Amino acid sequence: SVHLVGGVDVYMQPYWEGKTVKQAEQEYLEEIFQAVTVHRDYDVLGHLTYIAKARAHPTHALVRYEDHRELIDEILRILVRHDKGMEVNTSGIDRCGGSLPTMDIFRRFHELGGRIVTVGSDAHDAGRVGQYAREMEQALKEIFGYVCTFENRQPIFHK
Repeated sequence: SVHLVGGVDVYMQPYWEGKTVKQAEQEYLEEIFQAVTVHRDYDVLGHLTYIAKARAHPTHALVRYEDHRELIDEILRILVRHDKGMEVNTSGIDRCGGSLPTMDIFRRFHELGGRIVTVGSDAHDAGRVGQYAREMEQALKEIFGYVCTFENRQPIFHK
């Protein structure tokens, strides 16, 4: 997962100063694009749209696929090309009103040939571990027909 842009934490106010929400999202997605372009030693891209839940985000609106279609598609194509997975993170449901990223991005990932999908809760405390995991598992199964776990860095596909 990517949390910093140019060494600045997107969760905190300094990142947001002087930017519109769309500019902040675009810069964040560009950083992810650079990361997935350069790095290969990972299995799953964690919460692609993490920025939506940032403490300093002025609206906590979900990142809209339509607002960043070209860049998100490029990120997804790189994931597909290198057989990397994508995580749906449930932490945005309470904070932003939806999963991170949203299911339309997962549908696009599937259309482009993405096959590895996982669920994470980004809990940070015991009471939130696995929160909404069953709902997100079902949503992924409706798109992909399965959800993945990993063993020894190898995906296991669970129908």
